[in-house]
Amino acid sequence: MNLQIITAAPVWFTVLCLLAGAAVSAILYFRNHDSAFSRNAVIILALLRFAAFSIAAFLLLSPMVRITGRDVIKPTIIAGIDNSASMLHKTDSATLAAEVKNMISILKNQLGDDYMLDVVSFGTQVDDSLKLSFSESKTDIAAFLKQADSRYFNRNLGAVVLISDGIFNSGENPVYTARNAEAPVFTVKMGDTAVSRDLIISRINHNRFAYKGNRFPIEIMVHARELPGEKSKLSISHEGKLLIEKEFVVSSANQVITFPLFIEADETGLKKFRIAADVVGGEINTENNVRDIYIEVREMRQKIAIIAAAPHPDLAAFMRALNKSNNFEASLFMINDFAGKSEDYSAVIFHQLPSSNLTSKKNLPEEVIRLNVPAMFVLGPQSDIAAFNRLSTGISITGQTAAINEALPVLNNSFPLFLASSQLQKLFQELPPLSVPFANYQVSNSTYTMAFQGIGQLTTNMPLVAYSQTASNRYAFVAGEGLWKWRMTDYLVNGNHDAFDELVSKSVQYLAQDAEKGKFRIYWNNYYTENEPVEFSARLFNEADEPITTPEIELTLTNESGKEFKFSFLPLDDSYLLKIGALLPGLYSFSATTDPGTGKLTKTGSFVVNALSLEDVNTVADHNTLNVIAESSNGKSFFASQINDLVAVIKAADDIKPVVYERKRYTELTDLFGLLLILFILLGLEWFIRKYLGSY
Repeated sequence: MNLQIITAAPVWFTVLCLLAGAAVSAILYFRNHDSAFSRNAVIILALLRFAAFSIAAFLLLSPMVRITGRDVIKPTIIAGIDNSASMLHKTDSATLAAEVKNMISILKNQLGDDYMLDVVSFGTQVDDSLKLSFSESKTDIAAFLKQADSRYFNRNLGAVVLISDGIFNSGENPVYTARNAEAPVFTVKMGDTAVSRDLIISRINHNRFAYKGNRFPIEIMVHARELPGEKSKLSISHEGKLLIEKEFVVSSANQVITFPLFIEADETGLKKFRIAADVVGGEINTENNVRDIYIEVREMRQKIAIIAAAPHPDLAAFMRALNKSNNFEASLFMINDFAGKSEDYSAVIFHQLPSSNLTSKKNLPEEVIRLNVPAMFVLGPQSDIAAFNRLSTGISITGQTAAINEALPVLNNSFPLFLASSQLQKLFQELPPLSVPFANYQVSNSTYTMAFQGIGQLTTNMPLVAYSQTASNRYAFVAGEGLWKWRMTDYLVNGNHDAFDELVSKSVQYLAQDAEKGKFRIYWNNYYTENEPVEFSARLFNEADEPITTPEIELTLTNESGKEFKFSFLPLDDSYLLKIGALLPGLYSFSATTDPGTGKLTKTGSFVVNALSLEDVNTVADHNTLNVIAESSNGKSFFASQINDLVAVIKAADDIKPVVYERKRYTELTDLFGLLLILFILLGLEWFIRKYLGSY
């Protein structure tokens, strides 16, 4: 630490302060030669006055103390351990965990106090807990590399140590991520690169839904490794009944055989199909020979009519979202061209209808409402607000002017009608505004708002996306146009349209499904993945159709083995919520019960948790990827036995060194209590000596 006194005045002003102190002392003590004090006393008193006056004069120059210090930031080395299931090929978790922990111990001991070592594990996501179970169902190496850069941004990240088998099956290609890494990536190559005899069901392409009476396709890809000339059989069974069996012969050492097959959908409901390839002699891993898939067989596809006042980009967004789904068959009409019967459709989407610009078919929305056909209304500049209010859909708009508001969507976390995926919830934070009428919005008690209007920094209670249910029908409502921009934003943020398509399909599914008019209503998803939390929401109504949350709701969950699990819903505003968490793959059924005081109410249903079999598809270590990652980031690649060499390279690197930051702090001398105390002591001592010697 370095201290320096500085002033804004020139240095020679300090000499003037000393001269002023000397002059005052001389005038006071040396002008009168007949002083009552002895010569020694005069000298002491003069020195005290000289020091006090010089200090006081110097303080008038507003001097400051500059304190200069240095902070030394050690280089950080972050080590990431691949905690995925593929790491266990030809070994066990205890042996592998001991080997990895030994490598980390060597890194800690040899890097010593000159480096900061942080250790994390990764698989589906990055984890700081270091629970090395090697059971993660996905491997996202790129996510680890990105988090290393973001977590240690501007913190002297010296190097990244990647301990992995190089197999990735989720996220971006880590080679491209490594090219933009802030620090060199040193890879430690784990696993076995030897190709073993293996028959793998590597991919199954199928639709989630099929329709009764139809034949639905299933495409199965079988990857055969080191099995030339071997014979096997591929079979598909349902509830123990063999449906299809195909024999095949492997013709090369590395062959992918594709089987396009068709199955009859003869019963409705969720159906489990087991696909198996017979084990061939010499296979080490037989778990990847069997895969289960689940397909929901429905009665028929639901027809959706999209009717618009005029061409608009929103219409294409609706069409693409709905026709992508196997649940719906969407048709687009301009209102003057619509010649069909509205009752032939499961739901109708009106875009900027009712419209004040129409000369014919003005009454089509009223006819749809009269026939109790569920409808969605998307408002815009051409909408006739007065005519819309007369439809009594649960939302009324008053005080409209010609002005337009740009309203951002603000997600309502208490929305109970259906569950939004985490990807959809995140998308709402990125969506651009819609152009909505500047007006007052009033909603009925049976209207549920999914997204409020955010005007600037203010979140209003006016609905932007909402749903309502009357005694005989259901409605959806979007207060503005510009939904096509939401679909484009989804692709910009996530690289696909899945979240936007989910919003549209779930909205139309809510409209088109048979209205749940009971007092007890349960909402859930039909499909989950094994790493996705399972959630339920529920609503309960009294005899006056008012939502209540006082009665308890119990849910019994049953897996395929018949084992039961008990859960209780938690009250949340005017609804209930149950978060079960991630479940093992399989077909689950549930029964939810409650008693609002008028008798026991029960709801039943089922859902599927799909297995993530990504780690079984490829078990051959990919050391080439690790080599390229290291090379792309100016790092180096090592085997597990070369961990000491890795440490030596890190220590020898010229760019992995401590960073020294100079820190300066300024303090005014007048703020230093010690200096003021010294000044007070000097003056007080002078006064005391004069008093003691009999003078004032």
